[in-house]
Amino acid sequence: MQAEHHEVMSACAEAEGHLRAGRFAEARRAARTALTAEGPDARLFLTLGRAHAAENEDDHDDRAEAAYQKGLEAFPDDLDLLTAYAELCLASDYLDRPARNGRGPELARRVKELAPGSPQALRVERGGPRLGGPKSPSASRIQLHDVRLVLAAVDDPASAAARARRQAEARPGDDRLAVLAETLGALARPGRAPLRWMARAPVPTALLRAAWCVVVLLAVPALHLPWWSRLAVLVTLPAALPLNALLRRARARAAARPPAPPVDAAAPAFPTLPPVPAYRRRELAAGAVVLAAVVAAGVTSGVWGYRQYAAYPRYTVSAPDRFQGLARQDASPVRTRVESLVPDLSAEGARTFAYVYGPDPERPTLMMWGATGDFHDAPADALADIQRGAEATGYPVHTSWSAAPGSLGGSMRCMSYEVADSPMVTCAWLDKGSMGAVYFADEGRSHEVSAGFARSAREAVLHAGTSDDSTV
Repeated sequence: MQAEHHEVMSACAEAEGHLRAGRFAEARRAARTALTAEGPDARLFLTLGRAHAAENEDDHDDRAEAAYQKGLEAFPDDLDLLTAYAELCLASDYLDRPARNGRGPELARRVKELAPGSPQALRVERGGPRLGGPKSPSASRIQLHDVRLVLAAVDDPASAAARARRQAEARPGDDRLAVLAETLGALARPGRAPLRWMARAPVPTALLRAAWCVVVLLAVPALHLPWWSRLAVLVTLPAALPLNALLRRARARAAARPPAPPVDAAAPAFPTLPPVPAYRRRELAAGAVVLAAVVAAGVTSGVWGYRQYAAYPRYTVSAPDRFQGLARQDASPVRTRVESLVPDLSAEGARTFAYVYGPDPERPTLMMWGATGDFHDAPADALADIQRGAEATGYPVHTSWSAAPGSLGGSMRCMSYEVADSPMVTCAWLDKGSMGAVYFADEGRSHEVSAGFARSAREAVLHAGTSDDSTV
């Protein structure tokens, strides 16, 4: 019998150790394993329930309730099980879990009947929200309120944590002081000054996060950054996770401490912990400002970015009579053949054009076609399609390269090939407001010079402006 009792106590100590360290899954696993191997035990059911409740999720709350209920079936008068179950029920949302919330007052009365004036009775008396009554502050709000109270009054967090620890040990039945001691001890560790500042100054922290989100959201369209740059707002989430995890683990460690015997209620506490006040106007105003600023920035960024995406430049098409000494040949039969190269863009409402230049109308030196309109959603491989159309003619292709698009923007791609043993170069361009191609003889120019010649032809014909397209 003593050996079995020793095994149970050892299993309880292991599970509670995991719970105090914030290893909730390991605590549950150890408690379940011991319950299976050693049979029912009130402390193991208590630890299993607390390890579920510490996750602060609906599914885990349901499992915590099941653990408490199963423990109370075997140990109906266990004070700590009744207290933990009563706290879970009283803290539940009466709209979401009305049956569970309704069990809270009855469980609290049972605790007070079994141990009037005990620390457990005082805990359930300070329980969660009740139907028809004012909502009590959440555990995390109470915790942050107490931490801010201490950090604002001391210069040395380590000494404050040590003193709070001594006072918590002197009053083991004071849950609030136990949570404060665990939290201060965790915050006082080296390298956690940023977390202490975040706990001490929640309003400035929230405003800084909001400012970062606003700057990122507005910078994306203002600086023409890619859409995924907006994901930079998510860096504020990992910044808050360490503090939230630290607070949650501190509450779990305080809840996992051994049951406390009754003590002198007149013993002093450190620091004096006043009632947690309702949210101040400053906090509510800051929350409203943060929410409004982030939502407004998000909407503005989205609308602004979409307008940039959907916008396209309007061009006036006006071909010069001469280009680099070459005369425009409007009556050239070659112009008709060039016009046949223009894709059918009537569905897009585009306007097309074609020109040829050179001294000989039958053998022009430069040929070009193009179209103006709304091409903001043109496929990324449109230029490749233009080149593939040229290659489909069966002419040998020597090389192809990407070129700088010039002052009109967009993209440009060139290739060199042969037509009846005559070397030629084609440069195709595409931007949100125009597309087209320039064909000319390859006279041994470098890639950059050839692309520059094509850019000059494009810029000589297309003129950025807001007027309707007109062809000369």
